[in-house]
Amino acid sequence: MDSITGLAEKIVDDVNMFRACEQCGLCSSACPITGVDGFNIRRILRHVELGLIDEIANSPFPWSCTTCGRCEGVCPNGIGILDIIRPLRSLSPPEFVPDGAPCIDACPARIDIPGYLRLIAEGKVNEAYALIREKVPFPGILGRVCTHPCEDVCRRGDVFNQPIAICALKRYVADNAGNIGERISEVAKDTGHRVAIVGAGPAGLTAAFYLRKKGHQVTVFEERPEPGGMMRFGIPDYRLPREVVDKEIKQILELGVELQTEKKLGRDFSLSQLEADGYEAVFLAVGAQLSKKIDLEGANLDDVFWGLDFLRAVNEGKEVALKDKVLVVGGGSVAIDVALSALRLGAKEVTLACLECREEMPANPWEIEDAIQEGVKIMPSWGPQRILQDHGKITGIELVRCTSVFDSQGNFCPTFATIKETVAADQVILAIGQAPDFSFVDDKELLRVEKGLMVIDEKTQQTDMPRIFAGGDVAQAPGTIIDAIAAGRRAASSIDRFLGGDGLIEETLAQRPSVESYAGKREEGFADLKREEMPTTPLSERHDGFSEVELGFTEDQAIKEAKRCLCCDLELRLAQEGQDNKDE
Repeated sequence: MDSITGLAEKIVDDVNMFRACEQCGLCSSACPITGVDGFNIRRILRHVELGLIDEIANSPFPWSCTTCGRCEGVCPNGIGILDIIRPLRSLSPPEFVPDGAPCIDACPARIDIPGYLRLIAEGKVNEAYALIREKVPFPGILGRVCTHPCEDVCRRGDVFNQPIAICALKRYVADNAGNIGERISEVAKDTGHRVAIVGAGPAGLTAAFYLRKKGHQVTVFEERPEPGGMMRFGIPDYRLPREVVDKEIKQILELGVELQTEKKLGRDFSLSQLEADGYEAVFLAVGAQLSKKIDLEGANLDDVFWGLDFLRAVNEGKEVALKDKVLVVGGGSVAIDVALSALRLGAKEVTLACLECREEMPANPWEIEDAIQEGVKIMPSWGPQRILQDHGKITGIELVRCTSVFDSQGNFCPTFATIKETVAADQVILAIGQAPDFSFVDDKELLRVEKGLMVIDEKTQQTDMPRIFAGGDVAQAPGTIIDAIAAGRRAASSIDRFLGGDGLIEETLAQRPSVESYAGKREEGFADLKREEMPTTPLSERHDGFSEVELGFTEDQAIKEAKRCLCCDLELRLAQEGQDNKDE
């Protein structure tokens, strides 16, 4: 029997009950995507009733549906509308079938997000943790500071109300999982190969983690007294507590990764020395540790700080005395962290001025909202003209109105009007960006640096020197922790192949629920479920110190939130099974 014809006939046989459809329109009215690109459930039902299966199957309509079940919930005749949609998907031409769940595709590390959400919904926290660890060694850190591009493309947010709180659920798993150390700490037989990692930030430690698991001897060289890079020295405790960083780095080092601190490339050792010492490959993950500087009148005054230097001093526990009125220049995440840290250090008034308009600010929208809630005054579309002083004492800053930050080609090229404004201030903190330190580069023909970044092959992380690889903020800007982790994974895979391995760093640490166990039916009211709100420290208590602001989901909240997932990946797996059956 022709499989396509047989499946079409089966659909018709299974949906004889759909002849009970009265075309009342309640399903289409309840559907959140009715009218989008012509989608209409009543039309689908009518075509199926008339046997026009191919016309619907050969359209994007089966894949437009989110299978939320809202249509079935309002049908007066109890028609199982989704029992039509799913078989139609298996008949759809390949060009209509999505490549994968949007959240997975958006994640630089390609974490199986729907998979760990289902495990949370089933109360299997340890399994969810193991699944996340298949792709990243820092679930607790990412669960607090990831920019979560996955949530930006979550279909739940596109179609209904708000996206799934994917990031917060990752944190819940990391904070509540039990000891599964044996499962995640298996190391392959020693290969005898030696790899040097320069920089103990997220990219370097990720590469070290996977290379060690492949059996290679790995040494990490870190300039500072402690590992972690920007995770430790660039992000304040109120967002990322030190104990979380310590815990997850410890798990990497316990695999047998050697760490040498206070060792700086170009000062304490060189690339040629590493080769002479027997390291067959090197991964440069030195990050962007320098504060970008600008030529600004008054920038050399005593009460002027630079963004990263300020945060590093705070995170190292150094005494940083702030005065009453602080003005921060910059519109990124670092500038927001500087402003909120200033409030916690005793500043009474904190103003943040940036070139970008509010919509263009590089800081995440939720970070800006948090800053406003805590009392930071935001002045978008203003640039610094000069810092004002009286006998060496800062009295304020003169700002000039910025009319445009980028030119028509999207290049940074700010233009200004003649409008100026003076803001009173006792101290100024300039947080206008970060830059890598390339002082170790002594042969620019072999290690090329262009536009402030090291030139690499984006797929392999390899430089023009075959045994030298690089990644993270040193080669990508602006970078995020999840981007750095993805770069570390690519580097580990490439270095393993360079050393004669297969380059396969994928692991299976968690058992997935079977496709057969997915009934596809939604609980009543599923489509209207609201996103759980993250418990937080009260605003009135936040400036008393650097205690964490977000407190994490309770078990009940986590399960409720995970159950909001549309399970896009399972729909694809079910459709793939249908395609496989059709091809047999």
